[in-house]
Formats: sequence, C-alpha cells, structure tokens
Amino acid sequence: MKFKVLGPTELYDNVHQHRVPLHSHKQRTLLGALIVKYGSIVSTEQLGEEVWGELTPRSANALQAQVYRLRRLMDRVDQEGGQPPQRLITRDSGYGLRADPEQVDSELFMQTVVRARRCAEKAPVLAEKTLRSALRLWRGTALQGSRGPICAAGATMLEESRFSALELLYDVSLRARMHQNIIAELEELTISHPLRERFYDQLMVALYRSGHQAQALGVYERARRHLADALGINPVPALSKRMQQILSHAPELLAPQAATATEGSGPQRVALRSAPRSPAPAASPAPPVRRQPTAPPQRPVRAPGGTPAAGQSGAGGQSDPAVLGAEVRQLRSLVQKLMTQQQALVSTVGHLSDQLGEALKAAEPPSPATAAIRSQRRAVVLQHD
Repeated sequence: MKFKVLGPTELYDNVHQHRVPLHSHKQRTLLGALIVKYGSIVSTEQLGEEVWGELTPRSANALQAQVYRLRRLMDRVDQEGGQPPQRLITRDSGYGLRADPEQVDSELFMQTVVRARRCAEKAPVLAEKTLRSALRLWRGTALQGSRGPICAAGATMLEESRFSALELLYDVSLRARMHQNIIAELEELTISHPLRERFYDQLMVALYRSGHQAQALGVYERARRHLADALGINPVPALSKRMQQILSHAPELLAPQAATATEGSGPQRVALRSAPRSPAPAASPAPPVRRQPTAPPQRPVRAPGGTPAAGQSGAGGQSDPAVLGAEVRQLRSLVQKLMTQQQALVSTVGHLSDQLGEALKAAEPPSPATAAIRSQRRAVVLQHD
C-alpha cells in the first residue's frame, strides 16, 4: 500500500495497481492529516478540528467511527496483499500512521532530493536525473481534497519544497551544461510563477549560454515590469547583477559553478511532523524584509560559486541568506494572494451595491408627479371598462 499526498490525497493498492476509493471528504481529510504528521501521534482534538472545523462533535464516537472506517479499508487492502494489518495506531492521546518511508510519497520525495543535493557539486548529471525522478512523484497540487489546518500547512510546505527542488534541478542542469534542455521549462515557469525571481535568473543564464543575449536581457525586462506592476518593487540585486554580467559578457557566466545558486540555498528538508527531538535554543526572529520601489534595501547576496559577497558574512549572528530568501518568497506569495482576494472582494461589493440600489429603488415611494400619472392611467382604464 502507498500513501500519496503529492497531488490528490489517496491510498494506492500497489499489488493490484489501482487507487483505493475514499468515500467521503472526512476520510480524505483524516488520511491527509495522518500522512502529513507521519511518524507522530495526532491528538483527537486536532483530528476533530481537522475533519469538522468549528463544528466538532462533542462526543468522541464520531471521530472513532471515521477512524474505524479508514482502518477497515486499510486492513482489507493489506490482507489482500499479504501484508500485516494495523496501519492505524491507536494511543490514549490520539492516532498515528504506521508505514515505511518509501510507502509515503512525500517522504520518498524528500529523501530523494536530499540524495541529489549531496552529489550536486561533484556529480551534477546524476543529481539532475535523481531530481527529475523525485519530481515525477508529483501528480498535482499537494493534498487536493483534504482540508483543515494540518493539511493546509502541510500543503504549503510541500509546495515550497517542490519549488526549491525545481531551483536545484536547474542549478545542476546549468552546472552539467544542459542549458539548452531547460529553456522551455524555465520559460513556462516564469509565466506560471512570475514572482519567483530565481527562475528568471536561471533562464537568463541558459539563454546567454545558448547564444541568445538579447532574449536574456528581455527576460530581465519582463521580470522588472511584472514586479513593478504587481508589487511595486524592483528585482532583487542578484538579478540586476546578472543583467550587468550579460551586458558586459562576463566570462564567469560560462563557468558551470558561476551560474548556480549558493550551496546553502537549495531545497531544505521540510519538517511535516513533530518528531521527538531535543528542544533547540530559541533564536531571535529575523527582521521583516521589505523592499521599496525607489530605494530597495540591501539584501544578502552571494557571489557566483557560493562565496558570500563583500560585507555579507553568515557568521557573527547575521541572518542566513537562504532564510531571508525564503521569507521574501513567502511575503510575495502572501501579497499575491491578498491582491487576488482584494479583487474578488471589490467585485462582490460592487455586485451587492447594485442589488442594494435596485432594492432601494423598488422600495422608494413614488413622487407626487408619478402618483398623479398613475392615478390618471387608472382612471382612463376604468372609463374604458
């Protein structure tokens, strides 16, 4: 049996090679939460809120009934495949999922990306093949059909890990001199995800190496216009620096290691569960990262090859560039969502305003002149009758 969340949440019977149907949103949400928290016990309170939201039944019998149905479904599939049952673990505090990491697609994806990252510098061709095999596990947006706080947070982290894996994929592709093979993919990504500036950077390098300097500069201009129109900001300094390198035909652009991201900025392991571990010392929160259109503040930028730029060292308590970059990406994603919600709200308010105007007009008492005209019309009708 396989447990899948890199797309619609589902159970998969790998013995008979078919998807096991889940008959309700509640079962799909319950399964999604258990997979996201794989390796730990999820409390009954959390699962109740996940499945029913604020309408969680007071009695524990409702959750027990959902767990029973899901357990019976899993046990049937395991018995048909000759596997021992009891996938769902029951504890006094809640429930958990028992499975091997290779049976959970999100765990398999993370492990494969880690293997690719380890060999990215010395064996970029192998890393490229490994990353593509990891990304083939994705079937759509993470945790489709599952809803609730746990599933929503898990979906966000998984989607971010996918983008990080894509960035690492194109880094190792450029290092392996596969620049012509990734141009079309990067073009599509810059269109579908226009706020992720790293894809613009990689596309510019790939185009320049393929002999298309003008198109590479056009990519920068497209990124600049979109960021200015959508968010009112300038591109990050690293992207502007890349544009200057292309204009000056900087020789380091042709070096494999010069066009890749910093070694520490690749996809990190995303913690989807609360595994028991010793508490880490509390760290002071990083200051919010803001950029203004006219005077963008300096941001941690690494020079090509992974060496920190002058005056920007990772030591001495300064913020890690990878952390700041992740915060900026999250802020941009949030701004884009807020803009979409704002447009929907404006449209809804306009529609309600029109309806209110029509209702007020219908309820408004007629003026004396209008009342006199209506009386005359009624009198004429009565005379004809």
